Amino acid sequence: MYSKEEAKQLRESFWLEFRKYSAPKRKRLGKPKKWMMQNTGIKALDLKFDINKIKASVGIDITSKSIDKRLEYWNKLLGLKNILINDYHLNMEWDDMYELDNGKDIIRIALSLEGVNIFDKNTWEKVYPFFFKNMIQLEDWLEEYRDIIRQ
Repeated sequence: MYSKEEAKQLRESFWLEFRKYSAPKRKRLGKPKKWMMQNTGIKALDLKFDINKIKASVGIDITSKSIDKRLEYWNKLLGLKNILINDYHLNMEWDDMYELDNGKDIIRIALSLEGVNIFDKNTWEKVYPFFFKNMIQLEDWLEEYRDIIRQ
């Protein structure tokens, strides 16, 4: 078990190492240095990296406070689901009633990697390529279909 400070340092180290891993790869692909994340160009739709003690995930969060708006985006994304699977090879889990730790309800569409742990440095080398490959795919997909989702 780690102290609060040790856990914080491990998390910071994980994300720093991931930046070192991904920055040159993004540059070679002609991508901006920073990941898209909340800067998707679509209000209430974020791209998300997540890692905890049991799994890592890459995905899309629909965070609008309005249930109607969340469902509107949900339906648009469902219409693009086959493209995600067939053209981008992202067979993601679709959860239209995901509850965050803080109790907030969102929609989460994510791809997970089981058996990794942010506190186990030996698993980080599995997480970095998983994060990189799948988030690049999500960014490319979103750039191509942003206007359809935004309408």
